Amino acid sequence: MNRFKVSVIVPVYNVSHYIERCSRSLFEQTLEDIEFIFIDDCSNDDSVEVLKRTIDDYPAVANKVNIVRYTENHGPSVARNTGLKMATGEYVAFCDSDDWVSPDIYRQLYKSGKKADADICYCDYFSVCDGKVRNEHAPECSGSKEDFLRKYIGHGLTVLWDKIVRRELLSVNNLRFPDDIVYCEDFWFTVRLIYQSDKIVKVDLPLYYYNRDNSSSLLNRSSSRVMQDMLKSYLETIDFFSRNGVLSKFKKEMSWRILGCKQDLVLDKNKHKEFLSIYPESHSYILSCPNQFCNRKIKIMMWLLVHHFGFFVMCINSVRKYLRRQKSLYV
Repeated sequence: MNRFKVSVIVPVYNVSHYIERCSRSLFEQTLEDIEFIFIDDCSNDDSVEVLKRTIDDYPAVANKVNIVRYTENHGPSVARNTGLKMATGEYVAFCDSDDWVSPDIYRQLYKSGKKADADICYCDYFSVCDGKVRNEHAPECSGSKEDFLRKYIGHGLTVLWDKIVRRELLSVNNLRFPDDIVYCEDFWFTVRLIYQSDKIVKVDLPLYYYNRDNSSSLLNRSSSRVMQDMLKSYLETIDFFSRNGVLSKFKKEMSWRILGCKQDLVLDKNKHKEFLSIYPESHSYILSCPNQFCNRKIKIMMWLLVHHFGFFVMCINSVRKYLRRQKSLYV
């Protein structure tokens, strides 16, 4: 029998300005049978010291908290895998250390997940940016599992922090995060998680606060490492679907993600060949690609490049650069 109902895994890295708010929201949960596993990935600020001071204010939860400190930085995947090895709860949850949660999130998710005997239970969330809080709706889990997965892949934001997952599902399927992917590891893991699950339920309440104000957590799409990791995550997922004989069911949505990932290559004439060589099967879906992945101008440039009108793409880029320079002269 599990000692805890839910194990919450929190990777920590240089979040001294946020960890107190995050940990207080966790320690004030209405669900009592819950453990907290913090994995410090060699922070070079006082994140752990702030966390320990916060724990002192909650003596009743002190024996439910584990803190692991690395002497070298390994990335969020390794940190989460360490947390999974330590977790003893019936369900596992992941919380980002710069976010925070509603006091009732894990009681609500556990109650609904347990009642439905679900492998995964998830909720809506709040998006917080520049002091503005917006209610965001996660995709509905109506229809078949394949329908839900298609909606999820095409949704844009694929995350773990809005869910609890039955720990047995992870152990039986040997699901672990990819150690060699630092960015977009959430997508890699979540797709496999949903695919292996038997039952998924949703709580139609926003219970998680997704902090978009932490600039250090926002990914720069033009970063070479970020793009490489995103492509690796997407291409390995395409291979996963192919090996399971279901790629045709998800090819359109995966192509949208590939296009969104490699869109910056269109803006550099020296990288046009690279754009054309990366999963060319995605090019059939350029015009249907939603705006959250590629805007209209980028899609037009992609279409021109794919149909051998690269000269016009270079002309468009030249005009864009000229207009940008002219604008800067008058600012």
